[in-house]
Amino acid sequence: MKKYINSIVNIYENKRSIDLYKYWLNHNALYYMKYFTILALAITSLLIPFDYILYESSLIYTSTRVILMTVYILQLIVIFKLFTKPKKYSFSIGILLPSLSYNIAYTYFLLGANASDDYYMTLLLANFVMILVSNLFLYKFYKEQYTLTFLSVLCLFLLSLLKPSLSNDIIKLIFFHLLSFFICIYYRYQFIAALSSKYDYLSSLLPNKFAKLVSVSDKSLDIERLFPTKDYYTVCLCSDWRNYQIISTSKEHKEVETMVEKFYNIIYNELEKLDIAGQYYADWTADELFIIFYDEIDEAANVNNEALKFAHSLATKLFLDISSIVDKDLKYDIGLSSGIGLIGLQGPANYKKTSITGEVAGNAKRFESQAKAIRSTLDQSFPIIVMDKTLEKYAKSISLYDNLISTSIKGDVKDIIGKELTYWHLNIK
Repeated sequence: MKKYINSIVNIYENKRSIDLYKYWLNHNALYYMKYFTILALAITSLLIPFDYILYESSLIYTSTRVILMTVYILQLIVIFKLFTKPKKYSFSIGILLPSLSYNIAYTYFLLGANASDDYYMTLLLANFVMILVSNLFLYKFYKEQYTLTFLSVLCLFLLSLLKPSLSNDIIKLIFFHLLSFFICIYYRYQFIAALSSKYDYLSSLLPNKFAKLVSVSDKSLDIERLFPTKDYYTVCLCSDWRNYQIISTSKEHKEVETMVEKFYNIIYNELEKLDIAGQYYADWTADELFIIFYDEIDEAANVNNEALKFAHSLATKLFLDISSIVDKDLKYDIGLSSGIGLIGLQGPANYKKTSITGEVAGNAKRFESQAKAIRSTLDQSFPIIVMDKTLEKYAKSISLYDNLISTSIKGDVKDIIGKELTYWHLNIK
C-alpha cells in the first residue's frame, strides 16, 4: 500500500509528467466538452422510458430530464458556435456541467422521495451508480472532478437538512462520493503515468514536438503525413565523453549505468526547461549525445539561436551540474554544425525512426573530434565547443557568448582538414 501511495505522490510531483498532462488538457478539453455533452444528452433521452416503468409518478423525473436535455442542447449550440481550442486550459464549466447536473437532478429526486416508498431503494441505488459514473467521467480533469465532489456533497448536506429522515442514506452517499474521489485520484495517476510512458517511448522515435502531439492525441494520426521527410535547415550537436573506455572498465557496470542515467536526466531536463520554440530530436548511445535542431529553411535564425543557447548551457551551467551530481572528473566536448539536411522517419520499413541525411550530421561528429584534439593542447576542464563559421557569426552577434573565448582555427582531423572553424571555451581551468 505504501508503495502505491509513494508512486502516486511521485507522479504528481514530477514536473515533466504534470507539464505533459497539462498539455493533454489543452489539446483535448474542447473535444471532451463536446463528447460529454452529447453523451449526457443521449443517456438522458434513453432514460425517459424507464421513468414510466420504475416510478409511480413519472412526471417529476421526465420533466427534469427534459430540462436537462434542453440545457445540453443549448450547451452544444454554444460550444459549436463560440468555443475554440484553448491556448492554456484552466477550468471548464462545459466539461463539469453534464456530471454536475446529474448529481443535482438526482439530489432533487431524493428530495421528493420517502424512505417508505416502494421505488425508494431503486432510486437510492441509481444515486450510487450515478455518483460513481459521474466522477469517473471526469477523472482525467482534476479541477472539474474536485469541484464536482465538493458541490455534490454540499447539495447532499443541504438535502439532509431539508429531509432529516434520509440522513442515514445521505451519509452513505457522501461517503461514496469521497470514495469515488480517491478512486479518481488513482485512475488519474495511472492515466498520467501511461501518458508519460507513451511520450518517453515516442521521444526515442520522433522529434519532441511530434512526440508530445502524438502522445496527447486521442485520435489516430498519420505520422508520416504529419512529419514528412524533406529538407530542413538544421543545426546538429554532437557531444562525447572523454575517456569513456577507461570509465567503463575502471568502474562497476552498475555504477556506469547510474552515471549515464544521471547525465542524460540533466540533459533532457534542460532541453525541456528551455521551452524551445522550434523542433528538435535528441538521441544518445552510451556516452554520445546527438541532437538535431531544425525548422523550415526561412527559420534559420531561430534554429541557430536555440542550438547555440543550449550548447552554451551544456558547456557552462550544465557542466557544473554534471560535475556535482554525476562525477567531478567527467569531461566532454561539443561539435556544432549547420546546414541543410534531409530529416524524417528513415530506416528499415518496420523500424523507422527520426534521422538526418546530409553532410551537416557528419560534420558535427567531426567537429566534436576536433574539440577532443584541441583539448589535448589545453589545460581545460570545461567543455570546448567547435562550430562552423556560419554559427560563429551568429554566436558573436548575441551577448550569450560574451563570457567565452573564441579562437579561429583550421581543421586538422579526418575529413575536415583545412576547414575554417572556431572553438569556444571558458577561461577557467
